[in-house]
Amino acid sequence: MVDEHDFNEALRESEERYRTLFEQAPFGVFLYERSLRLTECNAAFVNLVGSSYEELIGLDIRKIRDQRVIPAIERVLEGEPSSYEGPYFATTSDRSVTVQLRCTPLRDGDGEVVGGLGVVEDVTERLRVLEALRASKQRLSLHVQASPLAVIGWTPEGRCIEWNASAARIFGWSADEMYGESMDRLVPESAHAHVRSVALRLVARRGSQRSTHENVTKDGRRIVCDWYNTSLVDPQGNVIGIASLVADITERIAAEEALKRSEARFRALIERAPEAIAVVRAGVLLYANPALVAYLGYADASELIGTPSLDRVHPDDHHAFAAREDAKASDPRHAAREVRLLRRDGVAVTAEVVSMLVDYDGAPALLVFARDVTERKQMQVRLLQADRMVSVGTLAAGVAHEINNPLAYLLANLEHVVKRKLPQISVELERLQGEDVDPALQPPVAEARRVLGEVLEMLDIAREGADRVRTIVRDLKTFSRADEERRGPVDVHRVLDASINMAWNQIRHSAQLVREYGEVPLVDANESRLGQVFLNLLVNAAQAIPPGHAAENEIRVTTCTDPSGDVRVAIRDSGCGIPAEAVDRIFDPFYTTKPEAVGTGLGLWICQGIVTGLGGAIVVESIVGRGTTFTVTLPAQRGPANEDDRVTPPEPAPRRGRVLIVDDEPALARALRIGLGDENDVTTAASGREALALLLGEERPSFDVILCDLMMPDLGGVELYQQLNAARPDAARAVVFVSGGVFTAQAHDFVERTGVPHLEKPFEIERLRSLVRARIRT
Repeated sequence: MVDEHDFNEALRESEERYRTLFEQAPFGVFLYERSLRLTECNAAFVNLVGSSYEELIGLDIRKIRDQRVIPAIERVLEGEPSSYEGPYFATTSDRSVTVQLRCTPLRDGDGEVVGGLGVVEDVTERLRVLEALRASKQRLSLHVQASPLAVIGWTPEGRCIEWNASAARIFGWSADEMYGESMDRLVPESAHAHVRSVALRLVARRGSQRSTHENVTKDGRRIVCDWYNTSLVDPQGNVIGIASLVADITERIAAEEALKRSEARFRALIERAPEAIAVVRAGVLLYANPALVAYLGYADASELIGTPSLDRVHPDDHHAFAAREDAKASDPRHAAREVRLLRRDGVAVTAEVVSMLVDYDGAPALLVFARDVTERKQMQVRLLQADRMVSVGTLAAGVAHEINNPLAYLLANLEHVVKRKLPQISVELERLQGEDVDPALQPPVAEARRVLGEVLEMLDIAREGADRVRTIVRDLKTFSRADEERRGPVDVHRVLDASINMAWNQIRHSAQLVREYGEVPLVDANESRLGQVFLNLLVNAAQAIPPGHAAENEIRVTTCTDPSGDVRVAIRDSGCGIPAEAVDRIFDPFYTTKPEAVGTGLGLWICQGIVTGLGGAIVVESIVGRGTTFTVTLPAQRGPANEDDRVTPPEPAPRRGRVLIVDDEPALARALRIGLGDENDVTTAASGREALALLLGEERPSFDVILCDLMMPDLGGVELYQQLNAARPDAARAVVFVSGGVFTAQAHDFVERTGVPHLEKPFEIERLRSLVRARIRT
C-alpha cells in the first residue's frame, strides 16, 4: 500500500492538473458565489453562451434572461446538488441551445457552502462533447462529482479508491460498496484476464489505454462501455494509480448497429435503383450503381470507377457538368439540368442530372442522379417539328384559300367563255359566211374567225395555266391538313404525284424521274402525314445525287402489292449510297450523314414514326456508290373504297332550276351566276345574314340548290344551315357547302356528321351544272 504522505502529495499534484484541465475543458464550467455573481468560467462556457469572458465575470445570475435555470443554481446554496435540462436562451447573445446543467456546492475549510460549481453542456452536441471528454480525461478530474461520465480511481493493484455519482448511476453500486473492490467486479468472468492485462500495461508503460468491452451492473445487466484509462504518476515518475473515465455506450452501440443495418438497406436500395447514380470527387468516379453501368453500356462498374467523370460527358456539356463539381458547401444541391452523356459505343444520350454534396468515406463528394430523358427530348423535338409543320401548314392553307377564291371565278369565267360564249360567236360568224350574206362582209368575217381561233387558243393556254395553278394549290393543301390524326382511304398515287410536284424543283436538277405505278388498292392513312413521308424520301433521294448530272442519274418511284395484299412503295436513287455502319443508325434521332447546314437528323426518324403509327414499316437498302432504296409498306384499306370522283352528266333537267348563291366574294358570285344562268334562275346573297333574311322573309322563296360558302364573316355556312334546319328544313336540304379549303375542325366534323354535300374551290362549272340538274330531277 502507498503511505499517506505520498498519497496526499499525489492528490495535491492531481489538484493542480485539475485546475489546468478546468481552463481547457471542452464543456462549460462556471463558479459563482452565494450572492449569485459569476466569479469564474472557462472558455467552453463562454463559447456555449456566445458571449465573452469580460461580459460574463461579475454577471448577476438573477438578472439573466432565461430564468428557468435559476432554481437549479440557487438550490446548490442549500448544500444540495441540482440539475436542469432543457432549452436555454443566452443573456449576452442570441444563442439558443438545449443544455444539460449539473450544479454542486463549493465549501470552505469549515464545510460552509460558499458558492457553487456548474457544469453545462450542449446536449445537441453530446456525442462530440463526450468524445472530447474521453480525449481529455485528466481535464475532467476537477469536476469528478459533477461529471456526467463515470470517474473511477484505481490503485496500481486495481482496487477502487474513487467512485463518482455517474459511476454509481451507470453500474448501480454506491461508492461505499465499491471502495476497495477489484476491477474484476465490473466485467464478466470471461473478461477478467483481459482487464488485468490492461492494468498491467498501464502500470508498466505509463501510457493511456482506451478499450471498449462488456461490463456487468449490480443488477446483473450486461452493458457496453467505453473506457479511457491513464496512469497517474508522482514527480519521481512512479505510477501511483490509474484514472478511468467511463461512458455507457450501450444505446449508442444499438444505434450504430441500427445505422449499419439502415446503411446496408440503403446501399441495397441504391444498387437496385432504376435511376443511374454515381459518386464523383475531384473529377473522378468513385462509385457507379448497376443502373448507370447498364445505361452507359458497360459490363461492370470496375470499368468506370477511377476514370475521369468528364470522359462520360459530351464535350459540349463539359462546362455544365464541371460547374457542379466546383459547387460550394453552402449550396449543396443543384437544380436538375440536362446533360448529354456518352455511352461506351459513342452514342450520346440525354440525361436529367441532379447533384448534391455529401460526405462519402469521410470526405466531401458529389452524389449525382441521372435520369434518362432521351425519349422525352425526342418527343419534344417531335412536338416542335409538328408545331412547325402546323404553322407551315396553316400558312400554306391560308395561301391556298386566298388563291382558291379568285381562281374559282377565273376558271368559271374561262370555262363559260370557252365552252359557251365563244362557240356562240363562232356559230354566228359561220352563218355570216353563208351564201346569202353580203360578199363585202366575207373578208372581215374571215378575219374575225381567224382572230377568234387565236383567242380560243390563248384561252385554252390560260385554262391550262389556271388548271396547273389548281393542281399546285391542291397539292399544297395535301401538306397543310390540320387533321393530322384523321385517317381514311388514301390513293398513294395521288399523294406520290403531289409529293413529286412539291419536290420537283430539286428533283429535276439532280436526276431523271421514272414512275412505275402498279395496280394498288387504297391505303388506310392520313393524306397529309403520308405526303410528309414521301416528300422527305424524295428530297433525300435528290440530295443524295450531286447536281449537274441529271441526265446520268435516276430517281425511280415504284408501287406494287406484296403477297399479303399490302401496298409497297419504293423510292430508289442512283446516288452515293449509305455506308454500312450508318445504315443501322439511319432512323436514330439527330443522326445524319448530311452536312450540318443541310440535315438535322430528324427527317427519317419522323418518317419512321409516321409509317409505324399507320401500321406500316419502312426499310432501307443501300450500296455505297450504287444508290439507296427506301421501301414503305402500308396496310391496304379493308373497307369499301371511295366512289369514283368523276362526274357523269345527268339527263337534261325537265325545267329551269332555282339557285341561290351565298358567298362574300362578289366576283365569284357573279361568275357562278353567269355560268349557271343559261339553265337556271340565279339569286345571289353577299352574306349569311342576307341569305337568312331572304329565306325566312315574308315571301320565303324556294330553291333547288343553295350554294353556300362554308367560311364567311358574321354568319358562316354552318350557322346558316343550323338556323335553316330549325326554321325551314326544306331549305336546309337544298344547301350545298363550298369552301376554299380552310375551315375549322368543328366545321369539318359538322360536314362529316350531317352529310351535307361539300365542294372545294376551284370547281368546274360543268360539275356544278350537273349537280343542279340532278337536284331538279330528284
